[in-house]
Amino acid sequence: MKKYIRFLELHLGNNYVESISGAPESTLTDRDVAELRTLAGEIFREAHTPAAAERVENFNYRLRLLFNRYNLSVVDAARLAGVDVERVRRWRTSPRSSRYLAMSEVEFDRFETALLAWVEEGEALTERNLGDG
Repeated sequence: MKKYIRFLELHLGNNYVESISGAPESTLTDRDVAELRTLAGEIFREAHTPAAAERVENFNYRLRLLFNRYNLSVVDAARLAGVDVERVRRWRTSPRSSRYLAMSEVEFDRFETALLAWVEEGEALTERNLGDG
């Protein structure tokens, strides 16, 4: 199942796990969806080990993993990457699409650095808010 989820992410740009809950007439139970989310999370963690990071040079795929992990919108990602929304949409589209645009290592590094700063800032704000209570 994990290989299939990874296949979807690599070839279609989305594993669609988060789309299941809102789907009409879903045959999957809440437990099924939770298990799929767990598997998608495991794939994300495995892809971010030092060895896996060296193997995965598809920055579009890594971007999609971070999208899923941090539940980012296209607007959020564009702001973090310092690019327009259309460029992010092209990064996220299927590699088979004529609209597909490969993300460069420089673009990914800029995005990832901004994302990590954003996450740390959010955690700092949360800690500060908890300290005020």
